[in-house]
Amino acid sequence: MSTSRFEPLSVQPADEVAGWRVLRLWRRDAFSIIWVVERVGERRLLRMALHPPGSPEGPRMERFLEREVGALQRVRHPCIPRLHEDGRWPDPVHGFRYLLMDHVEGVDLMVARRRGITARRVVTIFSQLARAIDAMRREGVNHGSIRTENILLRADDQPMLVDFSLADWPGNPFPPGAYPLAGYGRLDEPFQLIPIIPGKRFLS
Repeated sequence: MSTSRFEPLSVQPADEVAGWRVLRLWRRDAFSIIWVVERVGERRLLRMALHPPGSPEGPRMERFLEREVGALQRVRHPCIPRLHEDGRWPDPVHGFRYLLMDHVEGVDLMVARRRGITARRVVTIFSQLARAIDAMRREGVNHGSIRTENILLRADDQPMLVDFSLADWPGNPFPPGAYPLAGYGRLDEPFQLIPIIPGKRFLS
């Protein structure tokens, strides 16, 4: 398939992308699209830039993915998805940039709050996240956008920190300082938590 014929936004379930069968849309933003994909019974998340590198918007969009690659290559932690592959498709040189990462399913923190969540569970969740942020700090990585939609809770209550497209670290060739969300989740700023009253439920 030539790059000129491929369009990420036209991909449908059962289509094949980069050797993986698309199951469904997982998330979409202004510069990329993410699908749940499967191959030989194994599931992953495949994130792809919306434009190829030769287009006017291509290089700018790829910088978001480049930051995610740089962050995920530097940090390993159970609460952070692993990067399995970084490539281009359908052409290995001029194709759309894509990242293949761990499959993550869950609800974001705000949805969990609305459904009702105990104070004890909140303490456990943020304790795990604190360890993940500490692992990032040791590698000099700043997530850049720690907010409720980027904190997912799996069915087993394991929190997962996703979307490192605004990440930064010393020597980052594409620092995100020009973007409005770049200041969120900085490691040198206090992290604000909602007060927890023992015995009460964490409700909106």
